[in-house]
Order: sequence, then structure tokens, then C-alpha cells
Amino acid sequence: MGYPPRVRSSALFVALFLDLLGFGMIIPNIQIFAESFTQDGRLIGAMLSSMFLVQVFASPFWGRLSDRVGRRPVAVGCTLFAGLGNLTYGFAGGLEWLFLSRMLAGLGGANVAVASAYVSANTPESHRTGQMGKVSAAIALGLMTGPSIGGIVGESLGNLSVGIFAAAASGLSALLLTWAMKGEPKKQEAIEDRPKAKRGAWDLLRTLPDLRNLVLVSVIAWFSLATLEGTFGRLLKNEMGLGEKEFGWIFGYESLIAFAIQAYLLQKISQRFSDRTLLSCSYLLQGLGLALFPLAPSLGFLFLASTLYAPGSAIANPTINALASRLTADDRQGELFGLLQSTRTAGFLIGPTLGGAMFDWNPASPYFLAGGICLMASLYCLSFLRSPSPQTT
Repeated sequence: MGYPPRVRSSALFVALFLDLLGFGMIIPNIQIFAESFTQDGRLIGAMLSSMFLVQVFASPFWGRLSDRVGRRPVAVGCTLFAGLGNLTYGFAGGLEWLFLSRMLAGLGGANVAVASAYVSANTPESHRTGQMGKVSAAIALGLMTGPSIGGIVGESLGNLSVGIFAAAASGLSALLLTWAMKGEPKKQEAIEDRPKAKRGAWDLLRTLPDLRNLVLVSVIAWFSLATLEGTFGRLLKNEMGLGEKEFGWIFGYESLIAFAIQAYLLQKISQRFSDRTLLSCSYLLQGLGLALFPLAPSLGFLFLASTLYAPGSAIANPTINALASRLTADDRQGELFGLLQSTRTAGFLIGPTLGGAMFDWNPASPYFLAGGICLMASLYCLSFLRSPSPQTT
């Protein structure tokens, strides 16, 4: 007996939730864990950047491969790499093992991009923003619960338990993806009908000029957020005397807001406001929230800053994904989402190292930089971005 598409879609969203839950469990723990091996903020930032260095090269490759051999084997394989990275993290006995765990996580990070391509290619354009919102909502829910669980497990049971629990979540995710993507339509015939010219990783940017503005805005915003990678836990601990549990509470609160917006409100909001207005307001809110974080005199003020930041973050990413997917043929969606993930993570090659060094100089400086860059992205959206028309390639 076959299952209706809605059941399989729900299973796919649960799989993404579980994978991001495992990823999120490590977030409040890794910065403090790394400080047990080194006090050098640049090394901590470089360790975190290593995941994104691998993603920049791996994501476009996995995306193009999924267009040819199918989404399911690539998504499942990537999830297993992520689980192996989580397990390596749990058994890490030195900074070099943390580097290895992050690089494995980067190798497996394209599962979200491949799953997004699967959803996009199997969703009518009129419902694509809403479905992209649900993908982001599943991710947000995982990031909401993961840090909360990880903070508690890390403080009470230690790093090994964090890694084992996170690896188990990735394993369950792989099993669900195997079932949810069963019977997907094959794309290979369409690709083989095309001219045999070899594609580069950036071919879509050459053939789709309207995509360039979307990618530029995305890179600008993600670079600003990358400067904070590896500093927020240190900010809470060193400047405010707070720990992993408080980190988890704040991260969970932001993810709860993001989940509510992406799962229930984004489709309605996108029908009332233009894409340009949505993106501009989203980056404005992010910039204000980020600039307020280091000025917070109390935990309550941190939650107030999060109330500004979280809605902006919730709107920006799925809106860009939906706009970009409308520009691209269905049998190149894997290539598209691999490219998007690669370009976004490019900012994380420099951002965490720069942010760690800036934090050592002045703990507030990376937050002011990130806030200012998001405000610039908001102005850029108003000045240059236009809503693209659907195209095929």
C-alpha cells in the first residue's frame, strides 16, 4: 500500500529536524570544549571555519551529483557523514580531532541543500515559498531543541554523551530520508539530453544574471553572521557570567520564533509584501538585534534583542531560496541549492577566524560589524534587488 505524498513530505521534514537537532546539540558545547584545548580565539575560529571550507567545495559537487543519480542516495550519504562527524566530536581528545569532526560535518552538510532541491523540484511554484518555509521551519525546530538538549547533556554528562546523542539523531535522520525519498522521479534522462559541455560550479551565475543579486545579498548577510561563530558562548561566559544552559535557552527561543514564522506565517506574509520589502526588513531586524547583543545588561535584554533578530533571520533564507528556485529548471535544483550553500558558507571561511580575533581585541566589535553589514544588506535590497521572473536553463 502506497503512502500519500503528504506523509512522505512530513517524514522528510522530520528527518531534517533530527539532523539539525544533532547539529544543534553541539553548538552550545563546542566553544567551551575548544577552550579546554586552547585559549587562542583565532585557532577556535579556524577550527569552526574548517567545516565551511569543506562545504564550499563539497556542496556544489553533491548538488550536481544529486541531479544526475537522484536526491535520495546523496542526501542519505551526506547525513551519514554528518553522523560520523558528531561521533568523532564526542570522542575528541584534542583540537585536531575537533578539526576532523568539523570537516566531516562539512562533508555531510549538503543534505539540507539536496533535500531542499527535492522539495523544490516536486512543488508547484505557487506553493514553493511555503514549502521552503517548512524546510526552514524543520531546521529551526531542530536548532531550537538541539542546543537546549545539548546544553543540559553537556553540563551533566559531558562531551562524549553530546557526540553520541547527536550521532544517533543523524542515524535516525538517514533512515527516514531513505524511506521519505523512495520512488523519486529520475532526472538523469533530462540531463543526458543536454549538450555535453562540462559545467563549472559557478555556471548558474553565468547563465542566470538575476541570480547574482540574490547570491550577493546572501553572501553579505552570511558573512556578517559568520563573524559571530565561536564568540556568542564566549560572550555569555566571559562578559555576563552565563553558561551553556543559558546559551541553549536563547538559541531555542530564537528558533521557536523562526519555526512559528516559517511554518505558519511566511506564506501569508509573502503574499502581502514584495520580495524586496520582505528581504530589506528582514536584514534590518537582524542588524538591530545583532548590534544590541553585546550591550545587553541582563539575560532578559538578550531575549529582547533575540526578538528583533529572530524574525529577520526566519524570513530571509527561505525567501531567497524560493526566489532562486523560480529562476532555475527543475532538473538543476540540486546544482542550485548546492551553489547557494557553497556561496553562503564562503563567508564562514574568513568570518569565524576574523570574529575570534576581533573578540579577543574587543568582545563587542564582531557584533557591531555584523549588525552594520546586515543594515547595508537591507539598503542593498531596496536599491538594487528586483523580483526575478521564472526562467529555464
